[in-house]
Parts: sequence; C-alpha cells; structure tokens
Amino acid sequence: MGTKEILFATTNTHKRERFQAYYEPLGLKVLDLKDLRVEVDIVEDGITPEENAVKKALGYYKEVKIPTFAVDYGLYIERFPQEKQPGLFVRRIYGDDREATDEEMLDYYTSELVKVGGESLGKWISSIALVLEPNDIRTENFSRRTLFTAQRSLRVTPGEPLNSIQIDPNSGRYFTDLSRDEWLKLQQERERGYINFIRKHLHIGEQ
Repeated sequence: MGTKEILFATTNTHKRERFQAYYEPLGLKVLDLKDLRVEVDIVEDGITPEENAVKKALGYYKEVKIPTFAVDYGLYIERFPQEKQPGLFVRRIYGDDREATDEEMLDYYTSELVKVGGESLGKWISSIALVLEPNDIRTENFSRRTLFTAQRSLRVTPGEPLNSIQIDPNSGRYFTDLSRDEWLKLQQERERGYINFIRKHLHIGEQ
C-alpha cells in the first residue's frame, strides 16, 4: 500500500507530529495547513466540539479537495464553578474572542486552581471529523479524565501549555516530563479511538 496524504486542519506543529505518529502505520502522511500554505477564516461558533470539528474539516476540504480531518476539544474541571468552566473556550479566558497566549493560559488556570484547593480532576471532551466529500462527513466523540494541579512543571509544550499542569494518574508525572516516546505511547493509548476511526472510515489497516 502506498502512502496516502490526509490534511489535518491545524497549524499546531506539535499536534500534527503526534497524529503523524498515530497514522504513519496506516500508510498515511499527515499534512497541516502550513504544508499546503492555505488559510481560511473558519468561524468556530459551534456549541459542541463536534460542530466545530466539522466546520474546520469541511472548510479546509473545500480548499484542498483531499481527505481532511479536524479535532476540537472541550474542557471541564470538576472543582470549578459553572461560570468558570472552560467548555469550548479553553483559550478564551477574557470573556471575548481574544485567545490567550500559552503563558497567559498557565497564569489563569493555576490561579483558578489555587482558589479551589490547588488541584482538581478534569475531563476532556474531544471530537474528530473527517470529510471525504462535501456530503460525506464522518464524526466521533471521546472523553478522557485527567488531573490538574496549580504546581507548574518547569517545562512547557508550545501550543499545548496545559500539559504543564496536568499529571498522568498512572505514573504521577507531569505530561511535560514524559519522554517523547512515553508521551506518544500515553496519548496513543488515550486517543486510540482516533486511530480506529481513521482506519475504519478510510478502509485501511496497519502495514
């Protein structure tokens, strides 16, 4: 089976590398928006991660005409009051459309965690959407639990700053302190649904 190209509707290099590691055994080369030099103003005004993932995948599919997938997330932190729940707006901490920088996010979430005792269990809700044709869109939703702490790791993952305040419940280590192989293995275990989703809908198997 030859290598096939698929577009990941993201500009986040760290995420692209992670999904490339997932999908390479399936014979896929994962491209991102920087690779194809495309930019479209996608309004992410859905009320669920699934709606936003569909908007991104469909918007970019129309530009490149190759199979395109997108993921979107929502975050819920158990000890946060309802009015403080990030939901779909993990980076929009200012109450408007501005997106916080990595450092601003860390400052905000650590200060809010301090207010509720310094740590809290949380849950990520994620959705993946795959566009094969404009009228052929596949989606699936997943959830995973995590532990947040106000005590920051000394390391930061560019583009995914909350890794610095999340601890892997199994090892007790910060996500940022895992080696690349450990991190990929952990994420692959947590996100195996993404792999099975693509395998199923593209009708491919491991080489």
